Amino acid sequence: MWGLVMKRIRVDFLIVGAGLAGSVAGFLLKKAGADVLALELLDAKTKEKLCGGIMNKRALTQVAEVFGEGCMDTLRPMHIEKVWDRYAGLEILIESDVYYALPRKRLDDYCLERYLQAGGMLQDRTTVREIDDSAGVAICADLRTGETFEVEFGRIIGADGAMSAVRRLLTGRNQRVGITLEGVVPLMSRDGVFEYLSREVGYSWYIPRGEDAVVGCGSYPGNAEICREGMNSLCRGLQIEEPRCVRGAAIPTGDDTLLEYGRRTCFVGDAAGLIAASSGAGIELAVTSARLLSESLLNGNSYTEAMKPKTDYIARLAQDAKKSYFVYRFFIMRKGRPAKPFVSEKTR
Repeated sequence: MWGLVMKRIRVDFLIVGAGLAGSVAGFLLKKAGADVLALELLDAKTKEKLCGGIMNKRALTQVAEVFGEGCMDTLRPMHIEKVWDRYAGLEILIESDVYYALPRKRLDDYCLERYLQAGGMLQDRTTVREIDDSAGVAICADLRTGETFEVEFGRIIGADGAMSAVRRLLTGRNQRVGITLEGVVPLMSRDGVFEYLSREVGYSWYIPRGEDAVVGCGSYPGNAEICREGMNSLCRGLQIEEPRCVRGAAIPTGDDTLLEYGRRTCFVGDAAGLIAASSGAGIELAVTSARLLSESLLNGNSYTEAMKPKTDYIARLAQDAKKSYFVYRFFIMRKGRPAKPFVSEKTR
C-alpha cells in the first residue's frame, strides 16, 4: 500500500516525463528563472527510448538553437547516406542530404544533463497517481519507498510518451496509438539508411551502432504483423538477416493530438500525439513543441495557436495514412501479394 502523504512541494512547473521533450522544456523554463521539477517513471540513468534516432536538418537546427552550436561536438550526429522512397510502388534510391541519425539515449541523456546543470530538479522512479488541474495539485508516489507526496504547481506538462499517464488521468483514456518495432542485426555498413516504406505502414531504418546495428519500423495502424514485415523488408533489401532481440513500443498516430487540457495542463512530444505519418519526425516535433510551449508559458501567448501550423500538417498526413492503410489491407494483405525485395547496386 502507498504511504500517507508526507510532504508538499511547490513549483512553478511540474514536468511529468524526463525524456527529450520534457528535458528541453525544463531547460528553457529553468533558464528563464522558473522553479521546475521533472518526474520520471523509470531510472533516469538507465532508461532508453525505443527509437531509431532519425532526425532531419530542422531538428538539428532546433537542438543547436536550444543548447548552442557546441552541443553538436558532444552529440556527434551521423549523416544518413541513403534514403529509399517506395511511395506508390516506387523503389528509388535518393542520395540524402537532409537526414541524420543519433543514438536516442545519447540525445536524451544530453538534454537531461543540460536541464540538471541549469538547476532543474529531478525525481526518477516516481509516478503520478492523481491530478487536480483546477487546484494545481498532483499526488505522486516514490516507487522506491512507497512514500506519497503532493506537488503544488502553476502548470503541469505531460511529457510522458504515447501512453501518457497525465493524459489518461485527466481525460479518462489513452490516445490512439500505433506500434514501433526495433531489433539488432549484424553490422552491414557504417552508413545509416532511412526508408519511406509506404504511407500505410510508416517508415523503417537501419542505424549502425558500434559493432552491430539496429533496424526498426514504425506502423501507424498498430498492426505488429505489418510492422514486422516492414522491418524484414528493409533487411531483405539490404541483404542482411532478420533482426534478433526485437522490442516493441507504442507511438502516436497523429490523428489524436491534445496540446492543452483544463486550466493548467499542457502536453508536448509523443504525449501530445505529435508525429508526422510516414516519416516520423518525432524528434523535430518533440523539440519544437517544447520550445513553443516554453515561449508561450513565459510570454503569455497561446500554445495551441503557436502549434497550429504543425498540428494541421500532422492531421493531413494522418488522414492520408489512414486512407492508404485500407487500400493496402484490401489489395495486398487480402490477396496475399508478397512484399517485393529491393536491392540497390550501391548496397551490394
